[in-house]
Amino acid sequence: MRKVSLILGLALFALAGSARAQDEAPAPAGDPAAAPAPAPETVAAPAAAPAASDSKMQLGLNLLPMLIGKTKTDAGSFDMSMAYGVGLSFGYAVIPGLYVGVAPQALFRVNLKPAEGTSAKAYDLLARVAYVYTVAPKIGIYAEVLPGYSIVTDPSGGSSAKGFVIAGGVGGMMDVTDQVFINLGVGYQYGLEKRSGNKDNLSYLRIAVGAGMKF
Repeated sequence: MRKVSLILGLALFALAGSARAQDEAPAPAGDPAAAPAPAPETVAAPAAAPAASDSKMQLGLNLLPMLIGKTKTDAGSFDMSMAYGVGLSFGYAVIPGLYVGVAPQALFRVNLKPAEGTSAKAYDLLARVAYVYTVAPKIGIYAEVLPGYSIVTDPSGGSSAKGFVIAGGVGGMMDVTDQVFINLGVGYQYGLEKRSGNKDNLSYLRIAVGAGMKF
């Protein structure tokens, strides 16, 4: 009995050692369950988009129908025929919404009613101060003041009428793209021109229809 007990004890000890050796053996290289989990990939944060800079300058081109014109002279006041013109404008935003610049214009068919014969021309060298108020995305309204100097030619070849002129108006503008806009405005201009020392003032109701670019 003692021999049998000894043999059984040695057999159990051998089996326990074999099981322990199998538990401690490394897992096969091809076993996916035993493979270490891969380190999580580091995702780079997207680069921040550069902030868009506000446009500081505007350049515009306007067609100028000139309606209800009058000229005042020492001899009296006379009605003018409808004239038409073209104007450029350049403005710089000194503060948001407030533009300061220049707006020269040329007027053609400057004639008394009824328009007959050769027409005079007027060249107005204007400064421009305008404030634009945004009422909705891409839509704004503006008010402008345009003081300057006017030269009105004499179609007969005589001396030109010259003098101070001031214009003002209101209107609306709409952005077509981030850079391009269109505008429509109405206003009035009044001149204090003189010809050979005599009063020859010229005034018009002015319409401005145009487009421009911001940059």
